[in-house]
Parts: sequence; C-alpha cells; structure tokens
Amino acid sequence: MITKYLYIAGSIPFLVLGILHTVYTITDTFNPKKLIPYQSDVMRLMKSSPLAITKETNMWRAWVGFNISHGIGMLFFSVTYLYLSTFYIPFLESSVFFMSAAPIIALLYLALSKKYWFSIPTIGSTIGLLCFVAGALAQLYK
Repeated sequence: MITKYLYIAGSIPFLVLGILHTVYTITDTFNPKKLIPYQSDVMRLMKSSPLAITKETNMWRAWVGFNISHGIGMLFFSVTYLYLSTFYIPFLESSVFFMSAAPIIALLYLALSKKYWFSIPTIGSTIGLLCFVAGALAQLYK
C-alpha cells in the first residue's frame, strides 16, 4: 500500500510542473511574460530567424512548440503514473517495466533540470525521483 502513495506523491511534482509549463507557454503566445528571453531583442531575433533545417518556421515558433510538447510530455508521464497508482496498483506493482520506468524518467528530468534549466524543476524532479525510488524499494522489499 505504501508504494501506491509514494507513486502518487512522486507524480504530483511532475503534474504541477507540466501544467505550469504548458499554461505558461500557451499564455506566452498571447502575452509573453514567463518563458521568454529576458532581453526583448533576442525574442525579436528568434521571430525573424528561420531554422537551418527548414524555412517553414522560425526559432520563436519552434521554441513555443518545443515548450508546449515538453509540457504535454510531462503531463502524460505524471497522469499515467497517477492513473496506474490510483486505479491499477496491482498491475503497477507487478510490472518491473512500469515500476522502474518512473524513477528512470524522473532521474532523466533531474539531470536535464540540473544541466539546462533552473532550481524549481530541479527541486520538483528531486522530490518526484525520491518518492518513486522509495516506492520501488518498498515494493521490492515487502
């Protein structure tokens, strides 16, 4: 039973971060304030610079799309584990794949946040990772 609650707890930071990231990015398409360059000239340059791979889009549109898809990916990850741990805990606990995928993905988010992002996603990823590892260990040693 402890695995269930630890996996729910591990999902929540990723859910909150995914929601915030997606909402901030979508909101920025109408009124840029959050996930934008601090220097406004950079955003202007991003809007006027096509990508080397294609002229069909510019760096700003790609930036927005990458950020929205990143937020959706984090939402999918967190909602999947919330769903499994809430409604299908026997399945989750019996699946080596699903039990180990959550801490691995959380560790990857932590590594990315340490290298590329900032402290808030690092803290959230750390909390989620610790909960998933504790849940996996609790299941392993029950």
